[in-house]
Amino acid sequence: MANVEGITGFFEYLGAEARYFDLGRRIQKLSKEAFTKADQLATPYPHAYLGNAWLGVVFWTQANKASPMVWSLKLPLDEMGFLAPGERDQFLQQLLLSIGSNIQAAQSGQQLSAVLDNNPYAFSLPQDRQAAFHAKVSAILIRPPSQFFQAAHDYLASPNDEAWQNLGIQGLADVTARWQDYQTLLKQGLKQAPAPAFIGFAQLLEHEAINASLCQTLIDRLHCELQTDQPNSNVIAAAIRGMSHSQATGLRRQALIKSMALMAEPDVEVVAAIASRCSADLADTELGLQFLELLAKLGHDNFIQVVADLMALPDLKPSLMQALRHPQRSATLMAAIGALFERVQAGGNG
Repeated sequence: MANVEGITGFFEYLGAEARYFDLGRRIQKLSKEAFTKADQLATPYPHAYLGNAWLGVVFWTQANKASPMVWSLKLPLDEMGFLAPGERDQFLQQLLLSIGSNIQAAQSGQQLSAVLDNNPYAFSLPQDRQAAFHAKVSAILIRPPSQFFQAAHDYLASPNDEAWQNLGIQGLADVTARWQDYQTLLKQGLKQAPAPAFIGFAQLLEHEAINASLCQTLIDRLHCELQTDQPNSNVIAAAIRGMSHSQATGLRRQALIKSMALMAEPDVEVVAAIASRCSADLADTELGLQFLELLAKLGHDNFIQVVADLMALPDLKPSLMQALRHPQRSATLMAAIGALFERVQAGGNG
């Protein structure tokens, strides 16, 4: 069996070009340098989510350049956020055993199409994320969008309930992945779209680093919804998700602070959207404390689960620890923190 060092080494062994993506909190491109460092166990995996690295790989060789292959992998992390080396090496051994000695067949893709069948490290993305991943890959590789693109594009010019039912999720993803080319149309459509259509487009924008102008459109819709007699929590959560990766960091953080202040009672979907998509914003002292106060109102089990997941993010952990010790904590938050530390101590003694 060939001596292959890491996942990046496997693709070098194949003579393949590979592009890496994180599929955890959102679908985002990973630089080869960042993933190589994590793969070589030099740094923690940069986007830990629920104790795993959710990795997408798009790769091709000269023999199958016209039809790149796409893998979705779920690789366990250790308690420090590094790829678990034993699990990673077991995955590589399974790949090499599947390929065997016929490297030429593997390079042409003949043995790679089914190599992940029944593999415990492979997983299937939900339909909306699969569509977003394919749309992002096709945009990055400068390939044409799907056959569903035009209908989604045309819908934004005149959004309505009836036409929405006929749109394919892949078409929505193709439009949002190319938001820079269709920004004016997206802004117009997001202002006017009925709730289901707004939710569909906004959730897909979470994978894109949209600019301040498009971010403001989402914020305006968010604040309008919060001021209604019966705010739709799905619309609120979708708006937060849509602006979560925006380049306009300050604008987004102010919107989150205002939105949390307007919430009479926390909603699980909204809190989950902030925790999973806006985790980097929680490093802000004011915003982080405000979020923890909101989270504490959802009960100790929810509080413990969310905080434990956020603590796995190396860039966020110091700020989160500071917020947990903040002198202006409420009694509700202090009780939730006490339950968290009790759980940690019980786990350590177990």
